[in-house]
Amino acid sequence: MMEKEMKLIKDKEFLRNIAHQINLLNTIGGGVSETYVDIKKYKRGAVINVWAAGVSPELFKVVLHQNQLTVFSVLHNPENPEMAAPLFNRTFILPPQVDLSRIEAVHEDGQLQVRLPYFEDINKPREIKIKQL
Repeated sequence: MMEKEMKLIKDKEFLRNIAHQINLLNTIGGGVSETYVDIKKYKRGAVINVWAAGVSPELFKVVLHQNQLTVFSVLHNPENPEMAAPLFNRTFILPPQVDLSRIEAVHEDGQLQVRLPYFEDINKPREIKIKQL
């Protein structure tokens, strides 16, 4: 009997399914996904780093609406697509020096990185032409 139980545990598909169910039930039962957010500012832009334990890249969503950036994740049950649980949700108000058209998000090594480049000429002085009326 012990040998049969060991085979069951070695079944990777079974382990993936049970881990997903435990994550979903834990979240619905009041558990939370451990999420860590770090913002670093640089001379040419800022970077938002998001680490969320057990969250696969396809579960992340990044939405920009005007100057408001929202990063969130929802865990879906593959057997019942209507059953979902929010894992985390963070909203950031972006400063005016961020070039909204050049924002990009990259997922690498379990981390989501949202890059917020500043306008390139924001710190350069420019001459204002004087109009003659």
